[in-house]
Amino acid sequence: MKFLIPLLVIVLIFPAASFAEPPASETEPDTSVEEANTPKVTGIKKGEKAPYNGVLLNTAAAAKIFAEKEYSGKECELRINFEVQKEMLRMKLLLDTANIGLEVTKQKYNSILSIKDKEIERISKIASTRPNDYSTYWAVGGVVVGIVLSIAVVYGVNEIKN
Repeated sequence: MKFLIPLLVIVLIFPAASFAEPPASETEPDTSVEEANTPKVTGIKKGEKAPYNGVLLNTAAAAKIFAEKEYSGKECELRINFEVQKEMLRMKLLLDTANIGLEVTKQKYNSILSIKDKEIERISKIASTRPNDYSTYWAVGGVVVGIVLSIAVVYGVNEIKN
């Protein structure tokens, strides 16, 4: 426990101290924060002193920065157009796939309807060639049932007498 508190203090304070900026030296001129953040461009020649602290770029580096700045908007626009075109083509593919699925489903159901209509027509022809007149069958059935009942009654009476 004795070592835990100093260890925590060192671990928590050391990273903050390592990332801190060094104090301004006395040789640097005092500038306000606003003045230090104001962009400045000054042309200088070899051997001259720079009029302010900052980064010195040669002509090729400055040209590269300006060119990148000029073309970064166009590059961004090209990337956006590329992504939009890619998404549009993906959506078109999905739409075409859905339309093909719809056409196949329509053909399937049209085929089923055609087969159903042909079957209804076939059954209708069969039904129209054989009329629904079953009176002959009723008459024959009645005669057969009457004969069977008569025989059963006669047999039953004979059995009772005996």
